[in-house]
Amino acid sequence: MSSAPAPTPPAAGSHRYFTWLYTPAALRDELATLLALADEIASDPPVSADHSVAHVRLQWWRWEAERFARGEPQHPWLRALLAQYPTTAALNLQGLVDAAAVDLATRTLTSQPGHALQGALFQLAANALCTQPLSAQLQASIAELGAATQKLEQDPDDQQARAQLELLLLNIGDTAQPQLAPLLVWLALAARRSHRRGPLLDTLSDNLVAWRAARRAARGRFRLT
Repeated sequence: MSSAPAPTPPAAGSHRYFTWLYTPAALRDELATLLALADEIASDPPVSADHSVAHVRLQWWRWEAERFARGEPQHPWLRALLAQYPTTAALNLQGLVDAAAVDLATRTLTSQPGHALQGALFQLAANALCTQPLSAQLQASIAELGAATQKLEQDPDDQQARAQLELLLLNIGDTAQPQLAPLLVWLALAARRSHRRGPLLDTLSDNLVAWRAARRAARGRFRLT
């Protein structure tokens, strides 16, 4: 587990980077920490390690989520997060741990990648981005949005995931789009169908897709197509 006091921003050019870039500046450190925590919680032990190691890690994170809720975390990232954003103690980190456990079981039983953790990450990020409390129904839709977005990242031609996302965007509605704009940027990049043309053209294309998605979301007009 990292001993750094705070995580660095996502790698430049990644979907997460553009999500971070289009997050309001005052919330970027918080989002960077949530992204890094999701990776840390989901981190798998080496292939040669006993499978129980993963469960021990998850148990430690369950305890840490409880400590975080009490304002007494041990992990340096969480200490720094609370110091900068005291209200984050209300965020449900336990949801990330539970989702990581679901994904671990999925990989164990089916050898297929799980999507629960990214769903929980989208839900957690949405709670951090939105100024008003989100209804349980809206949080559930955002979690499904995150899971389906990961499916498109793995296969941009997944028609079932695209149809699901269209329905979820309708369920979420246009009013919430401006505050959810960073997550919709992530979705737009995941949904982009294109042939890679080289680093420079790819970077320009990604920047354009992200800018358009953020602009449309700010007006409540984001659509998948």
